[in-house]
Amino acid sequence: MTPGRALLLAVLAGVLTMATVGLLAYRLASHDALPPGDSIPPGLRTMPQLSPAEAQAEVDAIMALTLDDLDGRPQAIAQWRGKVLVVNYWASWCQPCVEEMPAFSRLQNRYAAQGVQFVGIGIDDLDKMRRFAASLADSTPLAYPLLVGGRDAIPNAIPNAIPNAGLQPKALPYTVIIGRDGRFADSHLGRLDEARLAPIIEQLLGQ
Repeated sequence: MTPGRALLLAVLAGVLTMATVGLLAYRLASHDALPPGDSIPPGLRTMPQLSPAEAQAEVDAIMALTLDDLDGRPQAIAQWRGKVLVVNYWASWCQPCVEEMPAFSRLQNRYAAQGVQFVGIGIDDLDKMRRFAASLADSTPLAYPLLVGGRDAIPNAIPNAIPNAGLQPKALPYTVIIGRDGRFADSHLGRLDEARLAPIIEQLLGQ
């Protein structure tokens, strides 16, 4: 191979690499884009693989939570112990969060009588959550409760800075699925659709 040809191939490889990196960066930016004034620390945008013990510790922290609903009434997550529990961390400014909510409502209605409970924990301000819920009231009202985790639940530095481990979403949306026995079943970072979630619920109901 001549030096000129080797140089040309090296340049082409570099261009392709930069184009690939640019495409991935664009996709990540498009998926994770947030409105002005809102930010999620980079360390929360990736979800490390949890060990079984870590996953169960996350579930135990969730089950220990008591959070206010939109009417200011405290609601203990433990009240739904014994059900298949789907806990979804969301925010009104998170477009993927909003997009998956109608599917969650359909699944709540479909499986409620069999012992399934969805709960939405808003990493958001109470007023914003109330306005969001009110905007759905006449069209597609939610079939499950929304609880207020608060905008401050996302830390400014590292997850360990949050006193309550049950309010440490890795990014939004983030969903944790808990079996009837209170054991960790599954979790998902990003938008979760009906086709993927329904079989998980049915499997847990059959156990």
